[in-house]
Amino acid sequence: MNKIHRRFVMKINQQLKIKQNQSIVMTPQLQQAIKLLQLTNIELAEYVENAKLENPFIKEDLNIKKIEINEQKTSDVLENTKQNEDPLKINSDLEMNNSFDTHISERSFEKDNTTIKNNFENKNTFLSEVIENTVSNKISLKEYLTNQITLSFEKKDQSVAISLIDYLHPSGWLIHPVEDIAEELNKPVNYIEEIIQHLQSLEPIGIFAKNLSECLKIQLKEKGVLNETYQVLIDNLTLITKGKIKTLTKLCKIENDKIIQMINIIKTLNPKPAENFIDEPLSISEPDIIVSKTNKGWKIDLNRSTLPTIDLDEDYISEISNLNLGGDDNEFTANKIGEAKWLQKAVDQRNKTILKVASVILQKQISFFKHGLSHMKPLILKDVADAIGMHESTVSRVTNSKLILTDWGLLSLKEFFSAAIPSSEESDKHAASAVREALKKLISTEVSSKPLSDEKIADVLSNQGIDVARRTVAKYRDMLSIPSSAERKRRSKLNKLLSTG
Repeated sequence: MNKIHRRFVMKINQQLKIKQNQSIVMTPQLQQAIKLLQLTNIELAEYVENAKLENPFIKEDLNIKKIEINEQKTSDVLENTKQNEDPLKINSDLEMNNSFDTHISERSFEKDNTTIKNNFENKNTFLSEVIENTVSNKISLKEYLTNQITLSFEKKDQSVAISLIDYLHPSGWLIHPVEDIAEELNKPVNYIEEIIQHLQSLEPIGIFAKNLSECLKIQLKEKGVLNETYQVLIDNLTLITKGKIKTLTKLCKIENDKIIQMINIIKTLNPKPAENFIDEPLSISEPDIIVSKTNKGWKIDLNRSTLPTIDLDEDYISEISNLNLGGDDNEFTANKIGEAKWLQKAVDQRNKTILKVASVILQKQISFFKHGLSHMKPLILKDVADAIGMHESTVSRVTNSKLILTDWGLLSLKEFFSAAIPSSEESDKHAASAVREALKKLISTEVSSKPLSDEKIADVLSNQGIDVARRTVAKYRDMLSIPSSAERKRRSKLNKLLSTG
């Protein structure tokens, strides 16, 4: 190697250098603590129940009851049931005694198929009683229809007819293409069409219709009033919503009074035959936090009826500790005792953190708790995080799925956080939720024949000290599912026309 080349040879040396940096290590326990913070009380109770099954050193006293009841029994059960009783058990006998099968057996219809068939065809005795009793007990739509299918269909067609129930839209319409259904069930299209036509004769009337028009026509046919004029009217329903009654009278070739009469009859029909049925039990949302006003001020607490408490089985821990365990057994015991103690502390810390966050929300939104939604103030996660000395992500996890019970109803903690809307008074900004409430109140008190435009609403709000653009009004109106002023005016005209008819 020549001298010139050697001058440019780089020397490679290995050196040890100490460098300090900070980073958060997500240990399994830290991950679990974060998870606990996100859980609702009921979810936490399930978590604790599972932990109890896996850890013999947790003596857990779970004071929680899940309330899953049928929609029609909700108010009666809550009013007439003691707190320590299970609403489901109380009503189980009632449901059994009024079930479709019991209704049949009491009259011994299962012993005489001919009698069943004759009564079903007449529709004035047996079936009407069955329908009345069945609907009053709010069974599922599938069960209700299956009961009728087993009575009115031949044995060979029953399985296909019952399968078609699964294709129903929640409205009760059969919106799936018949060709697709036939292919999936491996049956001819014309055979499926025949089954559907038969199914359309079942209760509730209008079930298995393929669209709104067919649903209404089936009901009118059942009433015995369906004719060519009604068919034209139903095929042009969009004209009714637009208030074009004169156009309808020309299409139907009848007088204005008559068309109003027909529209009023259509209004008595049920466009969604399945809406009165339930598919699953109703779950009642339980608050995680409860805020109430007392003589001494405001009280805020966790909902103790759904909050699990965790106690260590000290007697068992002492008993095991006195045994001379060795090796793996000793390690297992030590780990489980450690896990139980950690979970107890973690749940306690979770509860304290939730109360801290809720207390700051109460303080920041005291106007809401006193006066309602229209007094909600702007609030962001950072405001609460700074007040309790925690990170915004912690506050976000706490508020993500928790419910709070107030004098103004059950709300999500997330609803207390809202962007600020500028105000003519620099010191007084408005929360977006409060602006939406003000908008809703304005529209609810407007003269229906002269609805307020978005621009006019913006002007009125501006006079109230709320600076909001017309497009923002339109955005909030859409969020509240309130139609435009033109649509509100059109509906007002139509309602007035129908009421005078």
